[in-house]
Amino acid sequence: MRCWEIGPRAGIDGLRRAERPELLPGPGEVLVEVIAAGLNYRDLMVLRGDYGGGLPESRVPLSDGVGTIAALGDGVSGVAVGQRVIAPHFTQWREGAFGLALFGNDLGVTADGWLASHIVLPAEALIVVPDRVSDATAATLAVVGGTVWHAMVAFGEAGSGKLVLAQGTGGVSLFALQLAKALGAQFAITSSSPDKLARCRELGADYTIDYRARADWAAALLEQTSGRGADVVVDTLGFPALGETVAACAVEARIGTLGALSGSPAAHGSASQGAIIGKNLTIKGIASGSRAMLAAALEVIAEHDIEMVIDRRFAFADALAAFHHLESGAHMGKVLIEIS
Repeated sequence: MRCWEIGPRAGIDGLRRAERPELLPGPGEVLVEVIAAGLNYRDLMVLRGDYGGGLPESRVPLSDGVGTIAALGDGVSGVAVGQRVIAPHFTQWREGAFGLALFGNDLGVTADGWLASHIVLPAEALIVVPDRVSDATAATLAVVGGTVWHAMVAFGEAGSGKLVLAQGTGGVSLFALQLAKALGAQFAITSSSPDKLARCRELGADYTIDYRARADWAAALLEQTSGRGADVVVDTLGFPALGETVAACAVEARIGTLGALSGSPAAHGSASQGAIIGKNLTIKGIASGSRAMLAAALEVIAEHDIEMVIDRRFAFADALAAFHHLESGAHMGKVLIEIS
C-alpha cells in the first residue's frame, strides 16, 4: 500500500512517502480502502512535535477520512464489503464518559491514520455513511463532527432560542455554524476577513464581527445583540483570549474550549475568576467526541443535506502542499486530500 509518514517531526517538510506491504484485518477489524482524508490543525501540531509524545517516524498521519470496506476480519458482523464508512479518531470511545486511556488509540497520532491507500480499523468503531452524504463531507467530518457535537450540543445544549458563538472561519467554526442553524439556534462568528464574513452570512450567520476592525469584538457582539451575548461558545481561541470570550457571554453561558489559536495549549487564562463567577459561567475542556456523538452529527447532516465547506482539494501526491495551505491560514473551511 502507499502512504505518507510523519518523519522526524521537524515540520511539514519532514513528511515522506512510503510503500508498505498490503494490510490484512485481524479479528474484529476491517480493512478500508481510503477514498479521501481531511486535515485538521492538530495534524500540523503532530508534524511539529507539539501533539503526541514518542511517536515513531513511520506513523501515518490524519485523523479524518472516509473509505470503502474492502475486507472483514474474523468475527466481524453488522457491516459489509462495499459500504462507505467513517470512524471517530478515538476509536475506543464508543459512548459514555471520556478517559485518558482513549489517547492510546488515536488515529493519526498513536495509531496509523488516513493518509494512505488503506487503513485497518476496529469494526465496532465504524459508522456507515448514508448515500446522500458526499465523500468530501464524510472525509472531513470525524474530528469536527464529534468535537462540535460534544461542545455545542451534548454540553452546550444548543437549540432553538440559544445564541451560539464561534471564532474564526476554520472547519470547526463553519461546521458549528451549519449545525447550529440546522438545530434552530442563532449564530455569531468572528473573522478578520470581510469576504469570509459575507460567506458566513450566506451560510446563515445571524451576527458577524470583524475583529480586525473591532479588537473589542466582545463589545461589538453585545452591541449587535442588544446586550444579550452568547449562550454557547465553541471556543477555538483558547486561554489567551478567554477574557474577551467571557465578556462576549450571556449569563449562565457555557464555553466548550477546544482550540488554542490565540496562543498555545500551555497558555494561562486571561479572564478573572470574578468575571466567570459574575456571569455564573461553565467552562469545559473538549477533547473531541465519542462514536455516538459523531453518529448523531452525521444523522443531522444527512437529514438537512449539509455539505461541509471545502476550501481546496489536493491529490495524494500533493500532501505537502495541502499541509502548507492549512498552515498558511488562508483557508476557509476544510482542506481535503483525495486518495483513491
